[in-house]
Amino acid sequence: MERTIAGGANGRPSVLCLLPGIPLPANTGGAIRALSVLRALDRAFDVTAVAWDRDGADPRELERVLAGRLQLVRRSTAVDTMVAEAAGVAAGLPAGYSRYGWYPAALREVLATQEFAAVHFDHPHTALCWPLVRRLQARAKLVLDAHNVEAEIIERLASSAPFWQRGALSWQARRIRALEREVAREMDLVIACSKRDAEVFAAMGAPRVCVVPNGVPPLSPSAVAQRRDVIFVGSLDWRPNADAAVELARQIWPLCRGMLPGARLVLVGRNPPSAVRALAARDVIVTGSVSSVQPYLDAAFATAIPLRAGSGTRIKILEAWAAGVPVAASRIAAEGLPYRDGIDLLLAEEPDEFARALVRLWRDRPLAERLIAEARRTVSPFTADHIAAAVARHYREELGIGSSESARAYSEAYAPAIAATS
Repeated sequence: MERTIAGGANGRPSVLCLLPGIPLPANTGGAIRALSVLRALDRAFDVTAVAWDRDGADPRELERVLAGRLQLVRRSTAVDTMVAEAAGVAAGLPAGYSRYGWYPAALREVLATQEFAAVHFDHPHTALCWPLVRRLQARAKLVLDAHNVEAEIIERLASSAPFWQRGALSWQARRIRALEREVAREMDLVIACSKRDAEVFAAMGAPRVCVVPNGVPPLSPSAVAQRRDVIFVGSLDWRPNADAAVELARQIWPLCRGMLPGARLVLVGRNPPSAVRALAARDVIVTGSVSSVQPYLDAAFATAIPLRAGSGTRIKILEAWAAGVPVAASRIAAEGLPYRDGIDLLLAEEPDEFARALVRLWRDRPLAERLIAEARRTVSPFTADHIAAAVARHYREELGIGSSESARAYSEAYAPAIAATS
């Protein structure tokens, strides 16, 4: 079978992107990052994207916004998925990963017939196929976009989980850490979203690590005169977010609701589990999936983010900053971001600390306005243009792929701002 150089539009290098799902609609933090990085690569290179299809995804819209090509991988049958998962677990892989790392013959055909300068894996899930890629694309550089340190999330969940769940979670965390270490060492470049995560991957043995921060979608500061809601935004089918929502409604909100007359707690996010749906009350709103978070941010006088597990950086904080909503957050929620306690946000850990922070933001409007003004300055580098410039720069400087024009544009326009996040 003859191999050709993929695309090559305007002489640009060809890059293959492997995605665990279509990142549209971009209604989760992972989808927002995946879409921003994919569009950045599409601006700089000739891109071929291979992505698993999923219910509710919008591949036609993704094809519309990409200059490159999109190839969908249809979901296998439930039996095939179970077999792949069982084989993966038996081989020592974490549960829930094999279904994304296994690709059908379509990927083999792409690898065998087109030549790529780089293969970009979105999440370690898709990087499970790196041996196949190495075998069929020996000259291609391998790049992992690590949205989080996945093992760290599970380790933190285990520390606060019920006793009967800790063993299984610790087992899963060990397997994820082993996988992340193996994948990191095999990549030519690991992209992390914060300096802290980059240091973790470097310690795992990754030969090259760089930082490309999470971007924030276009949002505008609210024009609503009366903001009366406390908002929490996050995909509620992700366990750390569901845990935070329950903590907020059951432990924090009862401590402050009597001092916030007329206020509501609004939990915004897709697929809330039964434990979150059960939180709904007269002044506690559980929205489910929404087409846009902007209207909910517009009505919020604060967002409270009591995360007890997580990694990477929280796009929900970037969104709140961009929309002019003051933030009260735990240290785990804020880690990796260039924040200053009392200047960009208010740190809180225990329920009573969160309650005091929310009451302060309700009563002290000058404090809220100062936080909003500083946060807008802090969030200003986290735009699509900055992310695109950072991705192009790192591909060129770390891997030797791309033109010097992208690097010059980065240095002139974006280096000082991105330096604050790395």
